[in-house]
Amino acid sequence: MFSLIAALLASDAAAPAEATIAHPAPVEAPAGFTALDLSACTDVAGQRQLSREAALGELLARYPITLDVSAFGGPQTALPQRIADACVGEACTAPISSLAKLNRSAAVMISQRADGRFRLEWNGAGPEPATEAERVVAFFDLSRPGYVLTCLATPQPPVTAIATAAPSPSSPTKPTLAPASNKPKGFLSQIRVASSDTEAEKDDYTKRVPAQLSYDNNKANNGAIISANAVALFPAVASWGKESVTTQGFGDIRPFVGYQRISASDPASEVNNLDFGVRGKFRFARNDGQEAYVGGLSAAYETDDRFKSQLARYEASLALPVKAWLKDDLNYDETAPCVVCQTADLTLVSDYVNVGNPGDKVALTDLPQYARAGFDAAWDIRLKQGAGKPSFGLNLQYSAREDLSRENASADRLTTRASYYPTEQSHYAFGLEYDSGRDLTSLTPVQRWLVTWGFRN
Repeated sequence: MFSLIAALLASDAAAPAEATIAHPAPVEAPAGFTALDLSACTDVAGQRQLSREAALGELLARYPITLDVSAFGGPQTALPQRIADACVGEACTAPISSLAKLNRSAAVMISQRADGRFRLEWNGAGPEPATEAERVVAFFDLSRPGYVLTCLATPQPPVTAIATAAPSPSSPTKPTLAPASNKPKGFLSQIRVASSDTEAEKDDYTKRVPAQLSYDNNKANNGAIISANAVALFPAVASWGKESVTTQGFGDIRPFVGYQRISASDPASEVNNLDFGVRGKFRFARNDGQEAYVGGLSAAYETDDRFKSQLARYEASLALPVKAWLKDDLNYDETAPCVVCQTADLTLVSDYVNVGNPGDKVALTDLPQYARAGFDAAWDIRLKQGAGKPSFGLNLQYSAREDLSRENASADRLTTRASYYPTEQSHYAFGLEYDSGRDLTSLTPVQRWLVTWGFRN
């Protein structure tokens, strides 16, 4: 028996080995930034950005998630957390699921931060999460501010192949036109246009009060007149910090030109101010990324060729974070869409005016200079019906300046306007406005109804 067993073992050892070695299937490299499409970038506050909604949509199109029947029973784990749990470092659950591929793609972008086409930056409330898993959760969690994707390149125009027949000897060959290339924004498109320098300072043009050309009926003078009010704020000549990162300080300095025209049958009520000035904006950093204090300094030379007057004015302002203070009361959240949207602003202001020549302007006669302190307050409500649909707005603005130099230069002004926008993103607006009080610099009395046409950029 032992000899038989030994013979069998010997014969097996002599036979050639035919065992098959299993090779693991190649694992697809994480897509990362390569899954994102530059053509989906949009302009946000002067920067081209890819929204997180668009980025997640492109990742899900590449790695669609299939849910098991068991996912419908018992307590549910939020999808961003499930994606984060699919991998621990480089080790992912087997087999490699779509959740794991989404995890690795986000981890690659968070690790690389930029690839020449996109740059990923943290812009959430508070410091960036410490661990990779927490960062992956923050990347996919659309319920709160988190990462921002800035587009660094422009998409290449598509090249369309056109099939043409071979030209006959009798017909000349027609030249083929090359596709137009994407060019950076021109100088004119970078000029911000609004009703005042402080309005033009707002990053999002859809939140600015438009520059206006209006027909009005001035009750104080019983005259039907045409008026204009516009400020053009030019591109920054100096800047520091990143405007899109709210946890950092930011500032810029921009020149501006403003024009205000109020015609009237009574010369004492006319305004014809042309301003040339420079304005600096300073946003103070906040670690939590919430609405920050914003300071402003401006200097301007103002002239009125109708009344031959000149003056120099200097202004310092501090915008308070009222939006953050009243966030719950106004149901205000910039990260979430809204139908009835409310905002409020309050700015403390001090100014000094040196009247070089009062000319024929009655209100400035015997008023060589004055200093004042006061505030600008505004409340705005918008009715938004969705992209491509009309939008309606109601805006109240009240400004007050109290004379500190005892020169009788106090002034206040109340403006109420109802506006119609053809679309939410429209550059044009039509409205009805009531304006009452005194002009803040020329001190001219104003009381009028206006039918307005507006432009913002």
